[in-house]
Amino acid sequence: MSAFEGANHRDWLTARAAPQHAGLLRTVARVASRLPPRRPRLWTVQFFFSLFGTASFFACFFYLTTTLPREMTNLGFSLLEVGLVVGGYAAIPIFLRPFVGRWSDGGHRIRQMRLALIAFAASFILMIFTDNLWALFALRCVQGIGMAAYPTSAGSLVAEIVPPVRRGEGLGFFGLSTSFSQTLAPLGGAGIAALAGFEGVLILGAATALLSLVITVFQREPAAHPGGHPPVSIKTLIPARAVFPMLVFLSVTLGFSVAAAFLEPLADQPHRNLGTVALFFMFSGVGAMISRPLAGRTSDRVGRVPVIIPGLIATFAGMALVAMSETAPMLWLAGILTGIGMGGAHTGLLALAVDRVSDTQRGGATATFQLAWDVGGFASFLIAIVGAFFSVEMIFWVAALGALVALIALLLGHVMGWTRAGAPALEPLAAGATAGGG
Repeated sequence: MSAFEGANHRDWLTARAAPQHAGLLRTVARVASRLPPRRPRLWTVQFFFSLFGTASFFACFFYLTTTLPREMTNLGFSLLEVGLVVGGYAAIPIFLRPFVGRWSDGGHRIRQMRLALIAFAASFILMIFTDNLWALFALRCVQGIGMAAYPTSAGSLVAEIVPPVRRGEGLGFFGLSTSFSQTLAPLGGAGIAALAGFEGVLILGAATALLSLVITVFQREPAAHPGGHPPVSIKTLIPARAVFPMLVFLSVTLGFSVAAAFLEPLADQPHRNLGTVALFFMFSGVGAMISRPLAGRTSDRVGRVPVIIPGLIATFAGMALVAMSETAPMLWLAGILTGIGMGGAHTGLLALAVDRVSDTQRGGATATFQLAWDVGGFASFLIAIVGAFFSVEMIFWVAALGALVALIALLLGHVMGWTRAGAPALEPLAAGATAGGG
């Protein structure tokens, strides 16, 4: 063997590149290092069942969005009584959600979802047989138990099964399932009410709840995280690091709750020709369906705050336009803006709330964040007092102002470090909380 052949032989044995190939291999290595890593799989069977079940559950809720206020108005109830039944029940989930979040972290998500669906089916059936104000309020409180249990458990389930690097995208599709119901269910409910009366809407709601109950048979509970859970306390039930995203999102839920409760009375004003009010919610759902997937993927790439800011601006514009709407196209445009705002703000803020807590607090973070729905619904009842003393459109101007205040608070919180996943310098409402959560 010659000296040249021996050198080549040693290069192969030691896996070292020959001098004439070293530059090429270094170039290939540099190019390969710049290629994005393969993203983990998002669309699993369990993820699909979670979205489908969530869409079915929220369809039950949205069937009543326009039909219940209209039915109560036809029965002669006052504006304040309509607000009590439509939004007053939200006081129930305010107290239940933190416990639901803790039980979700303890591995009881599927059980709680089934309890919620049974509560919804039973309340829909019983509402057929009464038109008494306090009986309706009591049955809405039963639905409040369901609204505490299902969305919190389902949101915690999705946050658990999606890959962390695709969390924004996964939660965006989770929100998209509610937007799908928001788009179609109010129109479906209104159509059934026109054909079969309010009783037909209630029968449809009970049947849809039972369909969702069947879907839970195919869902599986994720494995619990090791380490157990600390004793029950305010700090463990409501993770402090999820409070700030919840407070910002409250402005969005307030606007939607106000629309659900008082859009029908607004449309009844003689100088307005707003057409079918249910179309507002359809266009709102379309706007959210457009914005949610884009907002989710964008937030995974550039951060949560750049997605939340446009959402709050769109919410402000949508609520202000509702207050000024005198024609149906103006109301439809307001619906699209409100939906875009809901899609961007909800997706970014929910992902932010989950980002900021430890693995064992995802259920608690989801529950804390979704408290915004309950507080917003209850606040819509309180804002009815404004409408009683001033006018219905003033209610929507107050909702628009809330979105503007939330935008200012978000920008201030970003400067203060309250939107970082790492430990901030100061926690809102709980200074000195640890990096793992409140």
